[in-house]
Amino acid sequence: MKKTTLFTLLIGLIFNIQAQVDYYTLAQDDNSGYPDTSSSATTLWTTGADEEEQTGVPIGFDFYYGGKMYNTCTVGVNGAISFTETNISFSNNLSSTGVGKRNMIAPFWDDLRIYESDGYVAYETIGTAPNRIFKVSWKNISKYLDSSHDMSFILELKETSNEIIFYYGHCDNTSSINASIGFNYYDGTNTTFISVTPDSGMNPTQSRTTANNSIGAADYPRLDHYTFTFNNAYNDYNTNPRSIILADPRDNSSIVMNYMNNIGATNSPGTPSCANYNGGDVWYKFTAPSTGAVSFVRNTAGGIGVIGYEIYENSVTGPSVICSLLSGASSYLGEPKMVGGLTSGHNYYVRMWDYNNNDFGISEFYVVKVEPNDEAEYAIDVNVQPEGASIFSLTTANNTFAMDSEHINGTPTCGSYQGGDVWYKFTAPSTGEIKVHHSSTAGDWSSFVFAVYNSATSSSALDCQIIFIAASTPPYSVKLVTGLTAGQDYWLRVWDYGNNNVGYSQFFLTDNDNSGIEDYQQLSFKFYPNPATDVLNVSADSNINLISITNLLGQEVRHLAPNQKQVVLNIADLQNGVYMMRVKTGEKISTVKFIKK
Repeated sequence: MKKTTLFTLLIGLIFNIQAQVDYYTLAQDDNSGYPDTSSSATTLWTTGADEEEQTGVPIGFDFYYGGKMYNTCTVGVNGAISFTETNISFSNNLSSTGVGKRNMIAPFWDDLRIYESDGYVAYETIGTAPNRIFKVSWKNISKYLDSSHDMSFILELKETSNEIIFYYGHCDNTSSINASIGFNYYDGTNTTFISVTPDSGMNPTQSRTTANNSIGAADYPRLDHYTFTFNNAYNDYNTNPRSIILADPRDNSSIVMNYMNNIGATNSPGTPSCANYNGGDVWYKFTAPSTGAVSFVRNTAGGIGVIGYEIYENSVTGPSVICSLLSGASSYLGEPKMVGGLTSGHNYYVRMWDYNNNDFGISEFYVVKVEPNDEAEYAIDVNVQPEGASIFSLTTANNTFAMDSEHINGTPTCGSYQGGDVWYKFTAPSTGEIKVHHSSTAGDWSSFVFAVYNSATSSSALDCQIIFIAASTPPYSVKLVTGLTAGQDYWLRVWDYGNNNVGYSQFFLTDNDNSGIEDYQQLSFKFYPNPATDVLNVSADSNINLISITNLLGQEVRHLAPNQKQVVLNIADLQNGVYMMRVKTGEKISTVKFIKK
């Protein structure tokens, strides 16, 4: 009795838009069982049918291939099925993007014909959910114009596990065979494939770069004793993480889609601390960009409701950088989920799973490099400087990789908002007012637009104004913001008008307090930072004879006579709030305000 062959393809868990089916590992063995079709199978063609015969048939359940879900396929006499073609070509080529040669699963693809009186092509769906099997049988089928030789083979698609199995029955020798074995996927731009070649031993070869379209006479009978297995869950374990290519958010062509697929995924060691982890995880890796920040963007919900994820630095065991989730609700699709504070050039590993491990399927997502203060949650602190300072420290805003913040903070009411915003945080001075100044150099933006919010999650701005740059010359206009509460934190959202100009723009904030400016300038002293947290640096051109700090109740909380030009004041123990500082040099005295934060 001749041996038969089991050819098993287990659908990989994650498919990249540039590598949809190029994601399997090959193993090989023997198998002697041949599960012929049952008497209830639907016969499609019998004697005389050739390459012109193909028809669409129901699979009977949802089957995932190339990151997409299908419940129908086209079956052809030519030893293959397709999920998108309606006319399967007799000219077999797994690397082709031509019509009739795309999204193929090919147990034995060639120009075939049924000559034998007991030959046929039939299909059936057997079993019960969630373990049904779709089966196509090519029985006693031959190479066109070679009726003296024939072979039998079966294709099975399995529900839930998404296994693809090729069974081979008898395989006669023939000199005219030039078949293909394997599968391909065409995403509209690129075709990816795996082409398999059997050999006389136990080491079949596979190629993802060269398609073998001429499996010949010597290879034809070898299928009698081969089992080719392409294992699924390639990135089911942390030893095989899927590489993520980071995209530029301003260049859609750079986006590389990933497919989070937990079908058949198992549990990895350790338990994440969030998103109700119950196993079924898959793994990715990426290298942090120079900005030290990335955003995960979910493209479609697919078959998964909520995706939990945990990111680890340098190894799959930690330390953990963040543990969070990507919602699957329709209102959250496309929501960027930013991860900041990463170390440029370091490798990071991402573990993903379905919340509760109840939903199984495929969900698209991509990852982009962003500015470190791309979201209000990661706003950069800036000081409100004294109005009368002789020198101002500039803050540089960079929108090169900035994304939109509409998913959290809504759309501002001014400045032709089109995204590309970055965030800053400041503490309101005692005046309850600030002035927003643009630097004396234009920078890269056409206009500097800003909005002020009272929380990182607010969707309604307290103020929204534009400082025009391109249409004016230095000094540029200064905008006043009033009605702030002294000592309270506020968030500053800034962007370029229309989001057309990419690069840098510089600004600074002042407290709009003109009191004591004359004395302040006469003393020629400086102090920073303001607001201050632990220390306050004070310096003057001549020795400082006295420094006295009082709170708003008039109580003196610091008094010292340093008699030196530079003083570092430790204010860590002071309560947060607004204070008055009196500075004396010789006979000159000036009083300024600062905020302890």
